[in-house]
Amino acid sequence: MVAKWITSGTMATVASLPEPAARGVWTLGGGRVGEVARWDVGPATVLVPTEDVLLIAIDLPVASASQRRAALPFAVEDRIAEPLDEVHIVLGPALGPVTWLAAVVRHTVMTEWVATLAAAGLGHARIVPDALVLPVAPPGSWNVRADGVRIVARTDTGVGLAVAADRFAMVWAAGGSLPCTVFGPPLPVALPMVTAVDAPDLARLAAGLDLRDGPYALAAPPIPRVLRRAAAVIGVGILAHTALLAADTHAVTRQAAARRTATETLLRATLPGTPLTADLDHLLPGSEARGGVLPLLARTAAALEPVGGLAWNKIVWSAADGGLTLGIEAADIGGLQRAQAALVTAGVAPAAGAVTAGQGRADGDITVRGAS
Repeated sequence: MVAKWITSGTMATVASLPEPAARGVWTLGGGRVGEVARWDVGPATVLVPTEDVLLIAIDLPVASASQRRAALPFAVEDRIAEPLDEVHIVLGPALGPVTWLAAVVRHTVMTEWVATLAAAGLGHARIVPDALVLPVAPPGSWNVRADGVRIVARTDTGVGLAVAADRFAMVWAAGGSLPCTVFGPPLPVALPMVTAVDAPDLARLAAGLDLRDGPYALAAPPIPRVLRRAAAVIGVGILAHTALLAADTHAVTRQAAARRTATETLLRATLPGTPLTADLDHLLPGSEARGGVLPLLARTAAALEPVGGLAWNKIVWSAADGGLTLGIEAADIGGLQRAQAALVTAGVAPAAGAVTAGQGRADGDITVRGAS
């Protein structure tokens, strides 16, 4: 097998498949694995053709990583041609305060890549689009690299692309004909405003995006026997201490269960049909509502961020009336009142729902409408 990446002017020939747990950088293209560099420490990374991956910048102005992951498919859906169930979507690093890099690749392509790497002894390696080897370009410019008959680029927005060398001038012109910094060998096409620098140091590669995520994530390694035994000893000690506290916690548990039942009864009476769960994958809407939920969710999150001391424990979207119901937790009722005042200022027409208050905590439902 022959490596696709040329760094020293000579082709690197792979005499045999890499051994398990090998470390370094490889390329994958056309069903073939090529070795680029090896080292003894650090992760193993396989660079895949960016032509097969859509790299886009997505605005996700929501607070937590779980909220961003839940909202990502709805933010991407209008930017791709394939149905959501046919593509693998990965959330990458932040590109700005509310902007994130996202990658989209077909499941059929991912399945083929994973199988090929497993057969080559690289089932443990990160899978990274090769455009992410380049750093994000400074404002008003592109970073580019020649790779045989193709050119890989990284723009000032943080996204990446790869095209055939004979088509690059057209793509570059469509992108604004910005100055380019060329990493490594000269480009096979003549462009004005070009600055040449050394090739990127692959040993320092930290792409921040690994396509081996979600259904393609690696299984956790087995726990060594000595650690399992230590965990068992610790578990016995914890169990003994827990038994001593059981009598005290039994009464508290019964009270909490009674309050939970009363709260659920009140919420179901106030909002019939509302699922009482914080699982965003089940609460966020389907494709028929994608035009309304994300703008309203973003506007609401931006309005509540300055309030502070708030947590979301429920999100329910009604496509019928365009209402987004949030379950908000605050330290006291005053916190809920400040949240409602912030939403009024943001112009999203909040309507308060059920409220429960206890020692050091207040929970309330607020339904908002009115995003453009």
